[in-house]
Amino acid sequence: MWAIRATSVFDGSAFGTEGATVIVEGGHIAAVEAPSFALPVECPVLDHPGTLLPGLIDTHTHLVGDSALGALDRVAGYSDDELETVVRSSLAAQLAAGVTTVRDLGDRRFNVVDRVAQPGEPLVVAAGPPLTSPAGHCHYLGGEVSGEDEIRSAIALRIDHGVDVVKVMASGGMLTPGTDQLGSQFSDEDLELIVDLSHAAGLPVTAHAHALVAVRQALRAGVDGIEHCTCLTAQGPVVDPALIDALAAAGIVVCGTAGGDVRELGPPPPHIQALLDRMGLTADQVLGQRHAFFAQLYRSGVPFTCGVDSGIAPIKAHGSVPASIAVHVAAGIPLPDALAAATSVSAQVCRLPAKGMVRPRFDADLLLVDGDPRHGLDALTRVTGVVLGGTVVVGASPPEPDATGR
Repeated sequence: MWAIRATSVFDGSAFGTEGATVIVEGGHIAAVEAPSFALPVECPVLDHPGTLLPGLIDTHTHLVGDSALGALDRVAGYSDDELETVVRSSLAAQLAAGVTTVRDLGDRRFNVVDRVAQPGEPLVVAAGPPLTSPAGHCHYLGGEVSGEDEIRSAIALRIDHGVDVVKVMASGGMLTPGTDQLGSQFSDEDLELIVDLSHAAGLPVTAHAHALVAVRQALRAGVDGIEHCTCLTAQGPVVDPALIDALAAAGIVVCGTAGGDVRELGPPPPHIQALLDRMGLTADQVLGQRHAFFAQLYRSGVPFTCGVDSGIAPIKAHGSVPASIAVHVAAGIPLPDALAAATSVSAQVCRLPAKGMVRPRFDADLLLVDGDPRHGLDALTRVTGVVLGGTVVVGASPPEPDATGR
């Protein structure tokens, strides 16, 4: 048993009015007490003058991506050993940023699903190769399907590999030239079959959807989550209140994959610029509309997470969850709700009921940062400690008490 005395605590739902003494035992949180709680003499104590939070959760990552430009383009050419090196580096970067759980939504041929986790790594919830149409978005990851027979075989294969979630590319994507970001990749019948077969096996389904028609199609098919949810049309993003209300009523979780500022990369690639030209918009206009969209989701009660789509580019590097939190706060979402979207809400989405909260009987996956994010979000980037399953994996362990118990 050991304890952390923290000056400030966010418990996964709200900030406390004072700090707390969090007692850790056997990988779990045994108790959360007042800052002055009298501990046994033999209990080691880590005094933390900053803020204690649950470990962050990135609900949209690609561990096979090395966070450099063209990350996913290189995946098909990697050997298994090279892929493993990238995955380990990705997990290390996530952990260093205080991310203790990730949901991988696209590996190559189940390499993330099938790998043996190493001690001290974040927990991985994984989908395997995303289902996509022939030559569709991210087809090089190995998830191409066409027609009922191939869909049934693909879902059966994922069940055999023990995936935690099924990912489907309902629309084309920004990183796969030649795919249609404004259209659907599957028929209604095929998408519904994917959802029905997955649900029958007890697996949730999340749909990559940039196009408005694909968002509406995913809603009709009964998916559990929508990634990006950009609602693109030839006239630009179109988000009508009825659609938002329907998402809220269905309890569909939206991961807007907010992260760094795409303008930092310079001029958009030709196929992205062609899409902007087709919609008659600039990158600045699209980003402004995204902020308004996040605020609209929040006001309407649509559950959302702060997944990043991490690993695909420098502005979406592994460990960028604090940047996603900042985007949501900049959109007008209160800080506690944005933090909950990266902790307790994400734990529910990942079906991990014992994670995401600083409360008794929850897993001791904890993040210690220098300062208080209520006084500046940059505090979230100043990681001083990470606890994974009750073990300090980043930062200093608590000192052993002396003879007086101090």
